[in-house]
Amino acid sequence: MDQINERFWIRRLPWRRKSKANSKAAQIKFAPKLAVTHDDGWTYLELQLVNRSSWTVWVEETSIVLADLNASMQTEPPTGQGKHQIFQNVGPNETLSLCLARTIYDAAGRPQGPYSCLVLTNVRYHVFDEWCNVQLHTYRVEMAALSVVDLHSYRWYDKKMKRMNIRTDFEMQQHEF
Repeated sequence: MDQINERFWIRRLPWRRKSKANSKAAQIKFAPKLAVTHDDGWTYLELQLVNRSSWTVWVEETSIVLADLNASMQTEPPTGQGKHQIFQNVGPNETLSLCLARTIYDAAGRPQGPYSCLVLTNVRYHVFDEWCNVQLHTYRVEMAALSVVDLHSYRWYDKKMKRMNIRTDFEMQQHEF
């Protein structure tokens, strides 16, 4: 009898409970990521849209924002942001890859020499009659025109921005009272 009670209470412990998603769309395992790929001597910066679920996902667009841009000899004023229209389905257990180098190059003002920046990427998709957004981790990309030189994950930047947003929200709440 004691063993039954013990199992009952162990299952009720908060860290033993499985978290359930609030909506069907939240249950989809859709994981976009940035990656560098090599093919026939060329290096590409790709956005890989990985769908690990058993449902088709409609991907609308990706938007990027550049921060901490370090570039010279630009042919246009840098906008610091850009959109890449996708309009494609990603089938169950499939991956769709697309090149983001042109979008980043245009947003950086088309620099003629080497340049680097932080890239913040957001992907908008549709599944189960619900629009969703997924934000990728921040990456530092180093490029020369359309060629990728290096790519590093900057997760510490995400944590820093999250702390700053929490502080800003807290300060705003205090000013309202």
